[in-house]
Amino acid sequence: MNMRLGIDIDGTIKNTHEAARSIYNEKLNRNVQSEDITDFYLDQAYGLTPQEGKALWRSLESKIYTVGLPMPHASEVLNDLASQGHQITYITARPGLYKIEKITKHWLQQHGFPYTGENLIMNAQDKAEVAHKLQIDLFFEDAPDHLQNLIRKGIRTVIMDANYNRDFPHKAQRMDDWRQVYDLIDRYR
Repeated sequence: MNMRLGIDIDGTIKNTHEAARSIYNEKLNRNVQSEDITDFYLDQAYGLTPQEGKALWRSLESKIYTVGLPMPHASEVLNDLASQGHQITYITARPGLYKIEKITKHWLQQHGFPYTGENLIMNAQDKAEVAHKLQIDLFFEDAPDHLQNLIRKGIRTVIMDANYNRDFPHKAQRMDDWRQVYDLIDRYR
């Protein structure tokens, strides 16, 4: 049975935190290391208030979304799943601004992800609502707030393991390597 898969982008198929850390370090003349970031938002690691953090993120957002590498094996595994007939839909909370959408589409194409031109949902502030509407069978996510909402609303969800979600209170399948997806899909069919 083929499945409809909901795929988050940042922190799930793209190492966005690493890209942001590098850009923040350069902008703020700091040397924060990956292990220093234990919260989803970078504010605490850089000593920023939530307001300062949001403003800095917005000012650097285009650059952060442009650079950064895919998670290991993400593109090859998703291409393989698409070739098997699974439906891949990227569902991201990134703002649906023209420039950000263009950067996102380009990044997916540049890194060889199975992007059709029609399988990207931007500005998904309530990913569970989007997943329900699209009848997503299995969602892949890293952000604690989105995980909470997805699981609370009964969307089968796999947690992409990260420093900032290790204390997530709900029992859900975790993965730290995209090659683990095959076993997870078999389990949920």
